Amino acid sequence: MGLSDIILMILIVGGAVWLLYRSLWKKKGCCGDSGCGGCSGRKDG
Repeated sequence: MGLSDIILMILIVGGAVWLLYRSLWKKKGCCGDSGCGGCSGRKDG
């Protein structure tokens, strides 16, 4: 593996971690602006 392969791998893994953070932890699993009942499959309350 060359240096360009390593840099590309770091960018891909970093992008995947950023997407996971944005979709799971930052929104706490909510997928929409209208609340958490849209795509999670469970209804609270």
